[in-house]
Amino acid sequence: MPTPLSATSKSPTHVSPIRVCHMADVHLGYRRYNKVSKSGINQRELDVNVAFQEAITRIISLKPDITIIAGDLFHAVRPSNSNVTFCFRQLRRLARDTGAPVVIVAGNHETPKRADTGSVLQLFREIENVYVAESGYEVFSFKDKSLAVACLPHTALLELDTVSLRADDRFAHNILVVHGQVNERWVSDFGGAEVELKALAPHEWDYIALGHVHIHRPVALNAAYSGALEHTANNIWSEGSVGKGFLEVQLPGGKRTFHPLTSPREIVVLDPLEVEGLEPHDVMGLIRDRLDSIAGGMDAKIIRLEVRGLTRETYRHLDHKELRALRSRALNLTLDMTFASPTSHGRSIGQAGKGLLKDQLREFSKTFEVPGASQEEIGSLLESYVARVEAKYEAS
Repeated sequence: MPTPLSATSKSPTHVSPIRVCHMADVHLGYRRYNKVSKSGINQRELDVNVAFQEAITRIISLKPDITIIAGDLFHAVRPSNSNVTFCFRQLRRLARDTGAPVVIVAGNHETPKRADTGSVLQLFREIENVYVAESGYEVFSFKDKSLAVACLPHTALLELDTVSLRADDRFAHNILVVHGQVNERWVSDFGGAEVELKALAPHEWDYIALGHVHIHRPVALNAAYSGALEHTANNIWSEGSVGKGFLEVQLPGGKRTFHPLTSPREIVVLDPLEVEGLEPHDVMGLIRDRLDSIAGGMDAKIIRLEVRGLTRETYRHLDHKELRALRSRALNLTLDMTFASPTSHGRSIGQAGKGLLKDQLREFSKTFEVPGASQEEIGSLLESYVARVEAKYEAS
């Protein structure tokens, strides 16, 4: 086993600098909402493809010495043939046009639960200069760059206590690639393995490229999440204002530059409307005005607006034809209706307030995952059950 590389064992005067491009959480095959493109593809699936293609083009223009994809290249274990073909062509273009290696680790989304299922990532090993770690701990070395890249895919993190993490002092640069929840309380995606930074021997590495958390953020001086390329987190509303892109890292020194993408779909979370006691036409006017206030208009955007204090009678008399027309303009318009108490002597099950059932169900839906269903769909279903119970309460 090579002798561990200490921070003082490298001589910067003899180290040739390299540039690393680091992306993660592409989620090819991600689908949401019912809008389709002119080509018949789910629009959000196409959005993710466009973001990936933009990232590849931008990275090619930077001519890095290596590109790292830190997990969740795909959104599912078995992506469609069209997504696999698209990904193959983009990776081949990246490796060919940069003339530099591309290292990919498997994330939790593309890791099958059964070993005999196999991983789609194995296919990309057929592309020259593409290296894949899809199950166990693996190290790729590039002598011409004096670089070693150690990889911890999702499965390897589940058996981390069996892995001896050490840098290789035969190389000037040592990078660790990890897909997992590292020192993070913020959960933007479920299913990832949790690990403490200290368990990764952070002092050993010049840079730790992290994937799984969809927000770009530093974890340590030499460790960072690049974030996702599009808005594909479980709760996109909480991350709507966060730019999506990839990192460029210079070694030695670890200087990081975030390159935001221009293609990700705009997410708009509007300030809530308080409408208690208002007539239906007044409520419609407020909704219309709030949507008209969106910079650049509401067309083709993903929008959320909470309307608080409605009575069910008022809701029934809203102009639902106009609401449908407004929804058709956006890629998706989520109108969160929160109902006021139906009586003065009791509180509605659906009334907004800490600890009430509807609020608890809404929060629960953000943490519950069902294959093929979004958190919004789960939340809507649960709230429909609440509405049935509430209707019986009002009638009693």
